[in-house]
Amino acid sequence: MMSSEESKPIFVIVPGAWHAASLYDGLTAQLQEAGYGAVVAAHPSCDSANPKTATCEKDAEALRQRCLSLMQDEGRELVLICHSYGGISGGGAAFGLSKTRRRQEGKPGGILGLVYISAFVVPGGSSLLVFLGGKHAPYLVPDTPSEGMTTISPAIETLFHDVDHDTAARLAAKLVPHAALAFESPAPSQAWAETAFDGKRAFLRCMQDHALPTAVQDMFIQRSGVTWDVKDVDAGHDAHISRPKEVCEAVIGFAESFQVE
Repeated sequence: MMSSEESKPIFVIVPGAWHAASLYDGLTAQLQEAGYGAVVAAHPSCDSANPKTATCEKDAEALRQRCLSLMQDEGRELVLICHSYGGISGGGAAFGLSKTRRRQEGKPGGILGLVYISAFVVPGGSSLLVFLGGKHAPYLVPDTPSEGMTTISPAIETLFHDVDHDTAARLAAKLVPHAALAFESPAPSQAWAETAFDGKRAFLRCMQDHALPTAVQDMFIQRSGVTWDVKDVDAGHDAHISRPKEVCEAVIGFAESFQVE
């Protein structure tokens, strides 16, 4: 018999670009205190040793294998929390792995639903770069610190403007370079476009976001052509850091709604 914790879904946190896994420690702790399992899945394209092959498809495949391990080896149900760039890799990883589909196939576990936090919603076959009109965001610094890698500047104003300066400086120091190819390569097929996730996709808008303004977040939602359960948090791009309790309560609420058959 499963324990009460084992009967709850595991939250798999999919980071944004340039974000080290440790930047999600606060959210992970909040979820664990609420009785949920939570893991952070790192992207191979983040701090990549070979940026010339670091595609978003490879990020999605690495995440997919992490999810399959939890589902097949432990029989667990998952909820993906996709932050920023993680919307592309997370959507790709979850394709075909809904709980509904796996149950029909007689397989254990499955993904209950998708929670996007100020995340990119890019259709399969397109790239983030193409979807945004062929230009990178103005805060992306190309070929830094080496060819094919990128950094973000100004990091504090873009990501951490809603926490005190000392904390923001400490957080900015944890950012790592990210391969440009992840943003320029075609996205794999996306789970959010599957009917299996109807009623099981949510979007948490960050209303003070300087990296992905609300108008852009709304564009992603509207252009997806599917229905999202949308809630707002009065925070910047990294709401999980500046408003961890609010974000934790929101994602748990979403997860509980996903479990209603």
